Amino acid sequence: MPLTFSFDKMFARLATQDASLVTWITEDILHGIWILKLSETGDIWINTTFWKSIGFKNLSESEQTEKWNSIIPDELKTGIEKIQNNALIEEVLGEECFEINNQEGQSVFFYVKSRKIKLSSSEEYVVLKFSENVDDQQNLSSEQKKFQDLNAIYQETNELAKVGGWEVDLVKNKLFWTKVTYDIHEVNEDYEPRLEEGINFYKEGDSREKIIRLFGEAVENGIPFDSEFKLITAKNKEIWVRSFGKPEFKDGKCVRVYGAFQDINAKKLSELNYERAKERFEIVFNHSSIGNILVNIPGKILLLNPAAIKIFGYQEKDRELAMTLTFRDLIHPDFLEVAIEYRNKLINNEINKYHIEAQFYKKDGTLIWCRLHSAILRFPQKGEDLIISQVEDITSRKELEFEAKENAKRFKSAFEYSPNGMGVVSLDGTWLMVNQNLSSMFGYSKEEFMTKTFRELTHLEDLKKDTPQLQSLLNFEIDTYSVEKRFIHKSGKTIFGLLNVSAIVDDNGKALYLIGQISDITKRILSQRALQKSLKELQSLMDATTQVSLIQTDMKGIVQKFNKGAENLLGYSAEEVIKKMNVKSIHDDEEVRLRGEELSEQFNKEIKGFDVFTAKAKKGNFDAREWTYIRKDGSKFIVQLVVTAIRNHKENITGYLGVATDISQLKDMESSLRIAKKKAETANKAKSEFLANMSHEIRTPLNGIIGFTDLLMRTQLDESQSQYMKTVYNSANSLMDLINDVLDFSKIEAGKLELSEERTDLVVLCAQTVDIVKHQAHKKGLEVLLNISPYLRRYVYADTVRIRQILTNLLGNAVKFTSEGEIELSVDSQVVEEHEEELLFSFAIRDTGIGIANNNLKKIFNAFDQEDASTTRKYGGSGLGLTISNKLLNLMNSKLEVQSRLNEGSVFSFKVKLKTEKEIIQDAKPFCSIKNVLIVDDNANNRIILREMLTVNKIKSSECSNGIEALGLLKEKKEAFDLAIIDYNMPYMDGINLIKQIRTTIGLEADKLPIILLHSSINDDVIINGCKKFDVQFNITKPINLHKLYEIIEEIEQPYIPKVKSEEDISGANNFLKDYNILIAEDNPVNKFLANTIIKKALPNANLFQAENGEEAIEQFKNQELDLIFMDIQMPILSGFEATQEIRKLEKENSHIPIIALTARTVKDEMEKYLELGMDDYLSKPVVLEDIKEKIIQYLISK
Repeated sequence: MPLTFSFDKMFARLATQDASLVTWITEDILHGIWILKLSETGDIWINTTFWKSIGFKNLSESEQTEKWNSIIPDELKTGIEKIQNNALIEEVLGEECFEINNQEGQSVFFYVKSRKIKLSSSEEYVVLKFSENVDDQQNLSSEQKKFQDLNAIYQETNELAKVGGWEVDLVKNKLFWTKVTYDIHEVNEDYEPRLEEGINFYKEGDSREKIIRLFGEAVENGIPFDSEFKLITAKNKEIWVRSFGKPEFKDGKCVRVYGAFQDINAKKLSELNYERAKERFEIVFNHSSIGNILVNIPGKILLLNPAAIKIFGYQEKDRELAMTLTFRDLIHPDFLEVAIEYRNKLINNEINKYHIEAQFYKKDGTLIWCRLHSAILRFPQKGEDLIISQVEDITSRKELEFEAKENAKRFKSAFEYSPNGMGVVSLDGTWLMVNQNLSSMFGYSKEEFMTKTFRELTHLEDLKKDTPQLQSLLNFEIDTYSVEKRFIHKSGKTIFGLLNVSAIVDDNGKALYLIGQISDITKRILSQRALQKSLKELQSLMDATTQVSLIQTDMKGIVQKFNKGAENLLGYSAEEVIKKMNVKSIHDDEEVRLRGEELSEQFNKEIKGFDVFTAKAKKGNFDAREWTYIRKDGSKFIVQLVVTAIRNHKENITGYLGVATDISQLKDMESSLRIAKKKAETANKAKSEFLANMSHEIRTPLNGIIGFTDLLMRTQLDESQSQYMKTVYNSANSLMDLINDVLDFSKIEAGKLELSEERTDLVVLCAQTVDIVKHQAHKKGLEVLLNISPYLRRYVYADTVRIRQILTNLLGNAVKFTSEGEIELSVDSQVVEEHEEELLFSFAIRDTGIGIANNNLKKIFNAFDQEDASTTRKYGGSGLGLTISNKLLNLMNSKLEVQSRLNEGSVFSFKVKLKTEKEIIQDAKPFCSIKNVLIVDDNANNRIILREMLTVNKIKSSECSNGIEALGLLKEKKEAFDLAIIDYNMPYMDGINLIKQIRTTIGLEADKLPIILLHSSINDDVIINGCKKFDVQFNITKPINLHKLYEIIEEIEQPYIPKVKSEEDISGANNFLKDYNILIAEDNPVNKFLANTIIKKALPNANLFQAENGEEAIEQFKNQELDLIFMDIQMPILSGFEATQEIRKLEKENSHIPIIALTARTVKDEMEKYLELGMDDYLSKPVVLEDIKEKIIQYLISK
């Protein structure tokens, strides 16, 4: 219970509210007053009289607080709390008695009476008056003392409550005022009031008349009064007072009237203001067109004005029902959550007001849109807050808004998506909005277009073209206008546009802005101009054309137009035929009849007469074919006639147009062309035959040269003779290569060369191709590297011959143009996304040769060209190799690419898509003993290739670039390696010397370290002897491929044990000694002698039979039991083809003699022809011992 000061102010507030408080206080002898506030804080006010009654005077606020804590006993404080608690639930309170020690320490007993007061603000207080217990306190003074004390308290109380006393002594005719009354009248205390003057203080009018009347009634009739009056103070201040009077009678006569006088000005003014505000509120509340609703926090409606009742569809008679509605009953569920959120924020003092637009239900269930403004009214005195809401029916506005939005949406949609350009422009020419089509039409973005004025966009000559129409529009003489104008595109070109303009006006009819629509009619204008030009040109053409017949007819075929060309071609004048002749007259009747039969069969109905010409045109097609025209003089000529239908704007046929051209000369030319074509085909056939014959004729003598040279080199010759024969042999082969290149080039140029796909082992193909050039490369001291990806699919479908030809050409060039260093063939592949079975194979041939200058890179692909003349002189060659290779690649949808640096080397590469055969992927075969390999090679590229090969089987490797490094490594890690791969040609120390050091100095024997020696020649005695001496198990000519390497490794792990030859093996060898019967059909003596010699070397005991033509060959077949026939193709009397066919006819059932063609012809079609005509195989001249031996093994020995 905190002690609170400013007692006088609080007591005055209570006395003003409760006029009887003063009377209650003065009923007893007062020793003090306490005021208690009934609230959680429980504030207490104590007057000075109480402190004086226990001996303390003039206490300051701090001293009062100290005395409260030290003097006031706990029993009294507890009692006070009890009174407070009772006052909360009871209206009438009882009395209590408490003991308090005064200043001298003596006990003083007080009776305490309580009175509960409730203010208009709902605040509640308890007033305690303390009076001394006279029974226990015998030291009080006399009754006079009591009266004086009472009077003092009375005076104090009156001052606090602004209550004064007055008395009118009617006997003495005197007026008595108390001090407060003086104060209220604002007169000094020395003022002597008189009855008349006192009456005059009341405001003239109602107040003065009322006091006179009431005072008179009191005197005359003894009627007390208590009323409110307006008073004019001595200081001319108008105030409200309350005056109540009571008459006193003696002997039936009023001797005096006394009473009280209270200043109620503040209270009265507050009441009047409240009444006026209340009246204004009621007027506004009840007559407002906006609904007003007052609710408490729980949501109960307290007040509801008529407008609100009407808005929600109720009538005044439904007020009681409307008052029972809640917020939730009225608002649509879609808006309830938002409304509750705002309401909670309002109640929780987070906001002071809010407004929302929502849908509400009317009494009949229909929905209306309302705008709701809500604010909270807080009344802390009453402890209750209220919510005032204003409701406005905005349904019509919402509907208008919705309609406006829809209209705006439709306008925007129509505006934006209009197929034409649209824009809104102010009256000063500034764009307000444009659509995309308009800005795009002019080539600008919207942002760029908006910065342009209409004047800037208009063609200079058309700026004022629509000025009169625009003025009429702005003067409201017209509503809209259209005009064709030219505009300027961003690029500067001219745009032809159709401009439509309208004005947008306000409610007063004033033009606000202009809306324009521009249709791009550029194409139409240009088309019209082109059409006019075409019509003009057509007319000129029709007039000028003298060799083209233009005839227009009606639906029946009667001529309507007949141009100069028709006159010239047919010999008629226009006057003779127009509207007089049917076009059937200029046609051959038999030709028309036959055409009619064709069309009748085609359309399944009879077509004759004029319909023969128009049957297709009627169906919307044109009919173009050759016809025979008949001139006026009866002569005939052939024309190309095109007939089309002429249609009107409704697409109805109104006639036909026939355009005919004299093609007599063309037909003569066609005849000449047919003859020329036949001659060309004959010439082409002759050319092909010439190529075949040239091949045969040139190869035939070369066959003898190469064949006998090959045989001669196999005999005992001295060194000079051997060298001479090699020169002859190589020269003959070079001549053969040159002939092959020329013939291949001719076939490619003639389009006669075709590719033939077959299954081939790409790894073997590359190895074989490298074998062709490696000996020549090794002679020049070149390294030959074969770098095939270990993961390559080896089986492909390709033209093996042509792939080998390309690779041989490129590798041969690499060897030819490289004097030192290395050449490398690398092959890799990558996946082709479209076809899983196809791979893109990359081939690259790298050399370290002379290179090619940049300016000659294109030149080298030209036929018969090399880089320069000096190249040809120094290296020789036809200059066809690269050309043929590139053309072959073109047939494979590829091309040859080259990268080269002069004096550094070249890389020729190409890529081809090849169908592959999927291999069964097997895990790499684990090797038990070979885990770590030492590679010694000065060529870094070769070391990389070997390392990658070994990695396939997860074999580790260490590399050294020379013998010295290798010896150092072996000394450090003597037992670390299971195999060594050593190159022979290395600086500082060659391979044999290195192996010598390994075996002798390091002490690693063959069983401890197997060695593979790689070298460039198998005929080198140093290598052969060294390998024998130092126990080198394997010496391999470079390059080594993956499969060969692993064959060797496998043999190291599982050494080969020689087998004893079986009877079958011995029998196979003996087959070469059998006495086979072999027929050689050959008309050329040299070739016949060569064939006899070669066969005798292969089959010493063979019986050879001869035939010089096909006829003799047939006779030999009839007379001898032959085992094999070698048949030349070009022979007299009967060719090899014809002889073979006859032999096949003569063969007995279940018998078949192998026939092998001997031919110098290389045309692919003929190769296939050999097999189709019954031959088993063929050999292309020149032939050598190995070629014939291979066929003998295939067709005799192996069988």
